[in-house]
Amino acid sequence: MDEGVIEEVSAIDREIVKLLLKRLELTKSLDGASLRLLNVEAYTGLRSALVEAGVSEPYASLFAGLYTAALSRSSGIRVAYLGPRGSFSEEAVMKVFRGVGVVLMPQNSISAVFRAVEEGDASYGVVPLENSLEGSIGETIDMLADSNLLICGDTELRIRLNLIAKPGTRLEDIRVVVSNPYALGQARRFIETVLKGARVEAVSSTAEAVKIAVSSSGVAAIGSEYAAMLYGGEVLLHGIEDYKENYTRFIVIGRDALEVSNTSMYRTAAIFTVKHEPGALYRALQPFAERKVNLTKIESRPIKGRPWEYKFFVELEGRVSDSNVAQALEELRKRAEFLKVLGSYPRIS
Repeated sequence: MDEGVIEEVSAIDREIVKLLLKRLELTKSLDGASLRLLNVEAYTGLRSALVEAGVSEPYASLFAGLYTAALSRSSGIRVAYLGPRGSFSEEAVMKVFRGVGVVLMPQNSISAVFRAVEEGDASYGVVPLENSLEGSIGETIDMLADSNLLICGDTELRIRLNLIAKPGTRLEDIRVVVSNPYALGQARRFIETVLKGARVEAVSSTAEAVKIAVSSSGVAAIGSEYAAMLYGGEVLLHGIEDYKENYTRFIVIGRDALEVSNTSMYRTAAIFTVKHEPGALYRALQPFAERKVNLTKIESRPIKGRPWEYKFFVELEGRVSDSNVAQALEELRKRAEFLKVLGSYPRIS
């Protein structure tokens, strides 16, 4: 044991504490807007420095986000998300609300996230909307249709999946692999070729899977490095997703717009139904083509109680305040049986 190195590191830690306390004291005189700007700059600088020093991007982003959130000098915005701690949804929360104090409120399901915001327990919620490999999250779209909440923002995460188990576990020891259904689908080829014979079990989230694996023998989870660090798991293999271009989009739900200064890209979303007759969907979408409004997503979902009939979720470029978007939506309203506009929201980079 190198006692000299240990003492030097301990001295650095004590100096960091002194500097953090000094920073807190100095920022007492700043108003909220100035402090948020300062924290956003601190987030960007700290994240970049850590990445350049060789820290993996997820760790760098999370550390920078937690650092600035802890120093925001506020009671925090209450944000519900699909938990438990260590989920990719939590990483999305830290990305969206960097530089702002947040009170993390992990929930056990997407519907519970919506409920927490609807009932006023949280100001915002963050839920997954779609994955670039596995497609849309049906539960999220269904909840948007039934809820009175709006989409307030969206962002995306590069999803890096890892095989995680109790420390000391070997690949040949693994009899069960657990994760949420979407992560299991994103690593399907890996599971079939590397973990032959292992039983596959689905759980509610990647973080929950890591918690299970770390407390069990012969069980491995598919999840994030952050979750492994949080729950004391060992990463047996990194980057096990079948395709490296693996991204998940997350949306922020709430009642109030998010203040975002670093984006010029806005989307608008809506859900509608049409008569069950030939050409109804074509006529519904025609106003967007005529006004050169770019539809970026269209998804059908079953209408409960009406077998083989569907509602349609659409996203488009632009805001409701843009004349061409407003005109197209108004024309859609005339042609649809039902239309619900879910808001215009910024892309958070």
